[in-house]
Amino acid sequence: MKILVDVNLFIDVITKRANWDRSLQVLNLARKADEIEGWISALTFPLIYFFRLRVVDEPQARTDTQAAVKGFQIIPLTQEIIDKAVASSLPDFEDNIQLISAETVGVDHLLTRNKRDFVSASLPILTPEEWLAQDSVIQIQASLS
Repeated sequence: MKILVDVNLFIDVITKRANWDRSLQVLNLARKADEIEGWISALTFPLIYFFRLRVVDEPQARTDTQAAVKGFQIIPLTQEIIDKAVASSLPDFEDNIQLISAETVGVDHLLTRNKRDFVSASLPILTPEEWLAQDSVIQIQASLS
């Protein structure tokens, strides 16, 4: 199973905002379960870094960012992805990059807190809670316990 994890799940965990524990559960499953391939857009790394840089010094921001994305495969940010994201009819450019990146590697699901900006997406867009409630994910989680 291939998933793309939107940067907002990482931000959930970093800031411990509402339902952050479910986002952490997704991140940990993607890191630990052999049945799950966790992917992120190359854009995710600098977004996490700049978010962390607001509250910690530069070396710590680098360290925190590396720790956050550890275990995830990174989809390169190419000219083709940028061009498609610019041309997309979806309202948010960053979300367009996430979606086009997900489509590029053929993920099964894109996991995000922001489903409203993906209304016309061609692949399943799920919140962490929706994804964690799927039978296949429950079985994978049970096998790790």
